Amino acid sequence: MGQMNAYGGEKSSEGFRRQWDTAAYAQKARDREQQLKLDEENEERRHKGLKPRPAKNTAPKEPRELLEARKDAVRLDKMVGKSQIVQASSAAAGQPGFYCKECDITVKDSLSYLDHINGKKHQRILNRIMKVQVETVDDVIAKLASLRAIKRRQIDKSDYDFYEQVKLQQQLDAEKKLKRKEAKKKQREAKKSVVASDQPDEMAATLGFSSFGSSKK
Repeated sequence: MGQMNAYGGEKSSEGFRRQWDTAAYAQKARDREQQLKLDEENEERRHKGLKPRPAKNTAPKEPRELLEARKDAVRLDKMVGKSQIVQASSAAAGQPGFYCKECDITVKDSLSYLDHINGKKHQRILNRIMKVQVETVDDVIAKLASLRAIKRRQIDKSDYDFYEQVKLQQQLDAEKKLKRKEAKKKQREAKKSVVASDQPDEMAATLGFSSFGSSKK
């Protein structure tokens, strides 16, 4: 029988401390070092106008996924003016900007960050290829039907009533028509008053009394 611990249970032969897989972490460190050396070499080759060398991938290849529409919105203003502790092993830890956790890099501005997350390198790390699924006619019809159903659920009857809108439009048309009638009536009355004021002068002119009572010489 093994030794008893302070809680009355049997002591583990491995001890109470957490055990780490040192071989796996050592392999990860070697792989990262090789990748950094390859990146530096490819950078020099690009300056010389040569084609970069492909990365050596010893892990078995998994089938890559096709590109899909992003389900969550990218909110670039969420971290503006804030500081974030980044556990980065490269030079990205000491640089200000937008940090990509998957690629372990920091870009300077929002446009560069958007270009990065939509780029080939980022999608390759996410195990995706830069191809989209080819949709058929049936897929398009089904998508349009689902969008139409969502839109119908969003419209509330209390927010939009067809007959109520027609009635409201008829009232507006009637008010406009009434205003036009009143404007025409005022114009006719104004013309009548002008004609009535001009009639005595015309009668006096016909009788020869056009200069009667006038101070003009």
